[in-house]
Amino acid sequence: MRKLSFDTPDEALKFLLDGNRKFINGEPEIKNYCFDSMIKSLEDGQKPYAIVLGCSDSRICPEIIFDTGLGELFCVRTAGNTIGPNVLESLEYAVKKLKIKLLVILSHQDCGVMKYAMNAPLYNDCFENLIYQVQSVKHEKGLEDYDALAKEYLEVCKHRLLVKSNIINNAYKNEGLKIVKAYFDIETGLVNIVE
Repeated sequence: MRKLSFDTPDEALKFLLDGNRKFINGEPEIKNYCFDSMIKSLEDGQKPYAIVLGCSDSRICPEIIFDTGLGELFCVRTAGNTIGPNVLESLEYAVKKLKIKLLVILSHQDCGVMKYAMNAPLYNDCFENLIYQVQSVKHEKGLEDYDALAKEYLEVCKHRLLVKSNIINNAYKNEGLKIVKAYFDIETGLVNIVE
């Protein structure tokens, strides 16, 4: 297990993006996920250096696309990276108790939730909480492309975190928490930062 700590969230982000390049180039540093080399080194607890709020799509595994090992990332994954009460509290725990200074909100190309939200009725009984959050962006921005919707939804996620959580808002404004919006391109494997 790599012992990693960073002085700034920017250093941690650079490390993640470098890991993504290793993933794309087929040169991962993390190759051996076995009990002795991973879990045993974490017996004294976890000290992740980044939080990833991402989609639960089975093609998007943050630990793999960023070439990280166990104990490095605190991942919270939901369909469409939507934010409900349990998700918010999980992120607050990572910020307040684990003192993590980098939070990456990760959306991706070809997201099923974004596709469904594009054509679902505004009010329906299926996936109500997921769809409502996403459709508000679709209608407000007049978007017709689900990949554009996934990118635009990142800003909604960031705004929601800052409005709904005093813990995250305070850490962002006063304690050096960096919130980064990122988009994973399934065709290329590249994680792009969305400004």
